[in-house]
Amino acid sequence: MAAKLFSACFGRKGCRKDSSDNAAKVHTANAQDPASGEEQRKGGSVLVELFTSQGCATSPEAELLISRLGRGELPDDAPPVIILAYHVEYWDYLGWKDPFGSMLWTARQKAYVEALQQDTIYTPQVVVQGRAECFGTNEEALLAEISKAQQFSGPTMQ
Repeated sequence: MAAKLFSACFGRKGCRKDSSDNAAKVHTANAQDPASGEEQRKGGSVLVELFTSQGCATSPEAELLISRLGRGELPDDAPPVIILAYHVEYWDYLGWKDPFGSMLWTARQKAYVEALQQDTIYTPQVVVQGRAECFGTNEEALLAEISKAQQFSGPTMQ
Protein backbone atom coordinates (compact mmCIF):
# COMPACT_ATOMS: atom_id res chain seq x y z
CA MET A 1 0.00 0.00 0.00
CA ALA A 2 2.76 2.47 0.95
CA ALA A 3 4.70 1.83 -2.26
CA LYS A 4 1.57 2.35 -4.34
CA LEU A 5 0.75 5.60 -2.52
CA PHE A 6 4.33 6.84 -2.84
CA SER A 7 4.55 6.13 -6.56
CA ALA A 8 1.10 7.62 -7.14
CA CYS A 9 2.07 10.92 -5.53
CA PHE A 10 5.76 11.24 -6.26
CA GLY A 11 6.55 8.82 -9.07
CA ARG A 12 6.84 9.75 -12.71
CA LYS A 13 3.46 8.17 -13.43
CA GLY A 14 1.86 9.99 -10.48
CA CYS A 15 0.00 13.24 -10.07
CA ARG A 16 1.05 15.28 -13.09
CA LYS A 17 -0.63 17.73 -15.37
CA ASP A 18 -1.26 16.37 -18.85
CA SER A 19 -0.05 18.89 -21.41
CA SER A 20 -2.42 17.60 -24.10
CA ASP A 21 -5.43 18.85 -22.17
CA ASN A 22 -5.97 22.04 -20.21
CA ALA A 23 -7.63 20.18 -17.38
CA ALA A 24 -5.34 18.43 -14.92
CA LYS A 25 -5.61 14.66 -15.23
CA VAL A 26 -4.48 12.32 -12.51
CA HIS A 27 -2.82 9.13 -13.65
CA THR A 28 -2.88 6.33 -11.15
CA ALA A 29 0.19 4.20 -10.75
CA ASN A 30 -0.19 0.45 -10.92
CA ALA A 31 1.96 -1.60 -8.53
CA GLN A 32 2.56 -4.17 -11.30
CA ASP A 33 3.50 -1.49 -13.84
CA PRO A 34 6.77 -2.55 -15.52
CA ALA A 35 7.88 1.09 -15.65
CA SER A 36 8.05 1.15 -11.86
CA GLY A 37 10.58 -1.69 -11.87
CA GLU A 38 12.49 -0.06 -14.70
CA GLU A 39 12.73 3.20 -12.75
CA GLN A 40 14.06 1.33 -9.73
CA ARG A 41 16.78 -0.25 -11.88
CA LYS A 42 17.80 3.13 -13.35
CA GLY A 43 18.13 4.74 -9.95
CA GLY A 44 16.12 6.18 -7.13
CA SER A 45 14.57 9.52 -6.45
CA VAL A 46 16.40 12.81 -6.01
CA LEU A 47 16.13 14.57 -2.65
CA VAL A 48 15.28 18.29 -2.93
CA GLU A 49 15.38 20.36 0.27
CA LEU A 50 14.05 23.92 0.48
CA PHE A 51 15.15 26.24 3.27
CA THR A 52 12.58 29.00 3.60
CA SER A 53 11.06 31.50 6.02
CA GLN A 54 7.87 33.50 6.28
CA GLY A 55 10.07 36.53 7.00
CA CYS A 56 11.77 36.28 3.59
CA ALA A 57 10.19 38.23 0.73
CA THR A 58 11.25 35.80 -2.03
CA SER A 59 10.36 32.55 -0.22
CA PRO A 60 6.72 32.42 -1.45
CA GLU A 61 7.93 32.29 -5.06
CA ALA A 62 10.35 29.47 -4.18
CA GLU A 63 7.61 27.59 -2.32
CA LEU A 64 5.41 27.85 -5.40
CA LEU A 65 8.18 26.45 -7.59
CA ILE A 66 8.78 23.57 -5.17
CA SER A 67 5.04 22.93 -5.02
CA ARG A 68 4.90 22.65 -8.81
CA LEU A 69 7.88 20.31 -8.68
CA GLY A 70 6.12 18.15 -6.10
CA ARG A 71 3.00 17.92 -8.25
CA GLY A 72 5.09 16.44 -11.04
CA GLU A 73 5.17 19.45 -13.32
CA LEU A 74 8.63 18.48 -14.55
CA PRO A 75 10.13 17.62 -17.89
CA ASP A 76 9.35 14.00 -18.78
CA ASP A 77 13.00 12.95 -18.63
CA ALA A 78 13.47 14.27 -15.07
CA PRO A 79 13.90 11.74 -12.27
CA PRO A 80 11.30 11.46 -9.51
CA VAL A 81 11.89 13.79 -6.56
CA ILE A 82 11.37 13.72 -2.81
CA ILE A 83 10.75 17.20 -1.45
CA LEU A 84 11.40 18.44 2.08
CA ALA A 85 10.81 22.02 3.19
CA TYR A 86 12.39 23.52 6.29
CA HIS A 87 11.44 26.84 7.85
CA VAL A 88 14.47 28.50 9.41
CA GLU A 89 14.24 30.98 12.27
CA TYR A 90 17.13 33.38 11.67
CA TRP A 91 14.85 35.99 10.06
CA ASP A 92 12.58 36.16 13.13
CA TYR A 93 14.47 39.18 14.52
CA LEU A 94 12.96 41.32 11.72
CA GLY A 95 9.61 41.26 13.49
CA TRP A 96 7.71 38.46 11.72
CA LYS A 97 8.18 35.30 13.76
CA ASP A 98 7.77 32.25 11.54
CA PRO A 99 5.59 29.81 13.52
CA PHE A 100 7.11 26.90 11.58
CA GLY A 101 10.70 28.06 12.05
CA SER A 102 13.09 25.92 14.05
CA MET A 103 16.70 26.22 15.12
CA LEU A 104 17.08 22.56 14.10
CA TRP A 105 16.40 23.48 10.47
CA THR A 106 18.76 26.45 10.73
CA ALA A 107 21.47 24.12 12.03
CA ARG A 108 20.78 21.73 9.14
CA GLN A 109 21.14 24.55 6.63
CA LYS A 110 24.35 25.79 8.29
CA ALA A 111 25.78 22.27 7.99
CA TYR A 112 25.01 22.32 4.25
CA VAL A 113 26.57 25.77 3.88
CA GLU A 114 29.79 24.44 5.44
CA ALA A 115 29.74 21.14 3.52
CA LEU A 116 29.11 22.88 0.19
CA GLN A 117 31.75 25.51 1.01
CA GLN A 118 29.38 28.45 0.64
CA ASP A 119 30.15 31.94 1.94
CA THR A 120 26.77 32.75 3.42
CA ILE A 121 23.46 31.37 4.56
CA TYR A 122 20.32 32.64 2.81
CA THR A 123 16.71 31.92 1.96
CA PRO A 124 15.26 30.59 -0.16
CA GLN A 125 17.98 28.03 -0.68
CA VAL A 126 17.47 24.66 -2.37
CA VAL A 127 19.86 21.78 -1.73
CA VAL A 128 19.72 18.93 -4.24
CA GLN A 129 20.76 15.45 -3.11
CA GLY A 130 22.88 17.05 -0.38
CA ARG A 131 25.59 17.83 -2.93
CA ALA A 132 24.54 20.95 -4.84
CA GLU A 133 22.61 24.10 -4.10
CA CYS A 134 20.90 26.95 -5.91
CA PHE A 135 18.67 29.95 -5.26
CA GLY A 136 15.14 28.72 -4.60
CA THR A 137 13.46 30.79 -7.31
CA ASN A 138 15.85 29.84 -10.12
CA GLU A 139 13.83 27.16 -11.94
CA GLU A 140 16.40 26.59 -14.68
CA ALA A 141 19.24 26.01 -12.20
CA LEU A 142 17.06 23.79 -10.01
CA LEU A 143 16.01 21.55 -12.91
CA ALA A 144 19.62 21.36 -14.11
CA GLU A 145 20.83 20.28 -10.65
CA ILE A 146 18.05 17.68 -10.40
CA SER A 147 18.81 16.23 -13.83
CA LYS A 148 22.53 15.86 -13.12
CA ALA A 149 22.15 14.66 -9.51
CA GLN A 150 23.52 11.24 -8.71
CA GLN A 151 20.65 8.84 -8.01
CA PHE A 152 20.80 6.11 -5.41
CA SER A 153 18.56 3.08 -5.64
CA GLY A 154 16.00 2.88 -2.88
CA PRO A 155 14.89 -0.28 -1.14
CA THR A 156 12.80 -2.68 -3.18
CA MET A 157 9.25 -2.79 -1.85
CA GLN A 158 7.09 -5.86 -2.28
